[in-house]
Amino acid sequence: MVLYHAQAYLIDLINNINIREWSRLRRQGERSMETEDRREIIIVGLGASGLYASKAALNTDRKCHVTIIERRDYDQFSPCTLPFVLEGVVPDFESIKYQVPEVKGRLDKLLSHEVVAVDSTEKTVTARDLISGKEKVIGYDSLILANGASPITLPVPGARELSGKGVHFVSDPENTARLMDAAKGSRMKRSVVVGGGAIGLEVAVALHEMGHEVVITKRTEPPLPRNLDPQMGKYIVERLESLGIRCTFGKGIDSINGGDRVESVTIAGETIPCDIVVMAVGMRANTSLAEMAGCRILNGLVLVDSRMRTSVPDVYAIGDLVMTYSRIDRTAATMQLATSAFREGMAAGTNAAGGSTRYPGALNTFLTVINGLEIAATGYNLKKAQELGYDAAAISTKGEIKPHYMPGSTEIHLRVVVEKDSGRILGAQAIGEKGAAWRINIFALAIHGGMTLYDLLDAELAYNPPVSQMYDPVIRLAEIGLKRLRLPPGECGDPFFPDGTGDA
Repeated sequence: MVLYHAQAYLIDLINNINIREWSRLRRQGERSMETEDRREIIIVGLGASGLYASKAALNTDRKCHVTIIERRDYDQFSPCTLPFVLEGVVPDFESIKYQVPEVKGRLDKLLSHEVVAVDSTEKTVTARDLISGKEKVIGYDSLILANGASPITLPVPGARELSGKGVHFVSDPENTARLMDAAKGSRMKRSVVVGGGAIGLEVAVALHEMGHEVVITKRTEPPLPRNLDPQMGKYIVERLESLGIRCTFGKGIDSINGGDRVESVTIAGETIPCDIVVMAVGMRANTSLAEMAGCRILNGLVLVDSRMRTSVPDVYAIGDLVMTYSRIDRTAATMQLATSAFREGMAAGTNAAGGSTRYPGALNTFLTVINGLEIAATGYNLKKAQELGYDAAAISTKGEIKPHYMPGSTEIHLRVVVEKDSGRILGAQAIGEKGAAWRINIFALAIHGGMTLYDLLDAELAYNPPVSQMYDPVIRLAEIGLKRLRLPPGECGDPFFPDGTGDA
């Protein structure tokens, strides 16, 4: 009898379990039916590339679901604006932060979350909540890695030991705010900036505006060596030195000295007292997640194709993370610029959502402003063009951007890099208080269109005395270039009357 009751109990228990399991499976099936056609896309990182990847994905596949995973507890900020907050041009760090609106049922943001594992075989990522410590596993159909890069610390004595004790970085609002507080409370009011790129130059000017004596140093000679030829870099040095900023380009930093705090630096054997050192020597790609996924890494960057796909199926990478290619000739290139990240994100998001598009390649079209001086470049400088095997030459000129009789007329320096035999434009550089940026945009479009100096000479640019010259420095540069390269006059083609009556 006892055995009978035990058997009956077990049967009832099994039936109840089966009913509960059936109910669970039914509910799961109903949910699956609702989402079975929905593509799941995960984006790691909410910078410019991640943002535009999400926009492109949502626009391409109107049913897809996007999850963005970001370590910060806020959405986005403008990295390029950080030095200008430090300088006081922009009022505060909160003003450069902005929120990405969630799309109900289609876009979710997991802020204060960190991806700790990627399984490209099972197509899952594991995200850890940085507040609670809890982890969740999320499946994907497409994964887009947009987790950026981190500032480099030079391997010199004292750099790591004194990090946070006088050694500062400018890569996010938090570390830049710490630099600002330290600069305001500095006892010496003496700073050394290590690095001659855009951030280094902008931060040097910002610290000068805060009342600091500033030394800027870099191991190689010209500032902005990836963008400018030395002949153009000298104008930047002249501007910095006119402000009282000491430039020691070509003299690398030997050590950062101090006990509990930075007390000095040694540059080429000279000890310079200071209590603030800013490391602005570039960014190193955060490749650990790509490595977990099995992606191919080349020279410390994730290798991607023209659709922003990595070597692993359904895994894309964009932004500061990747090795991409030049729009000029498809040679490998590193372009850690917001404009490149935006284009890469659009391509990756479209393709991850089932579309088909390509990233057009980068020209490294670049702009910075220091103390009101616009510094702009696009394409190759002369050294890079020659390294790539081009028989290239560079032509320079300078001129006023407006007629001399108009108030506010300023001088602009222009330089163009071209193929000697054809005059094809490979790159350009511009420096001036006004007008450098828009002239570089002209050159960028010219390179994109495969244009030559002949085409620039024929260009019709807007003219009005308050804003421009009739004979613009761009046109003048093209004419000078054709003469110096001894290229023949352009052919006029067959003459004709515009009324269609025949040849002239």
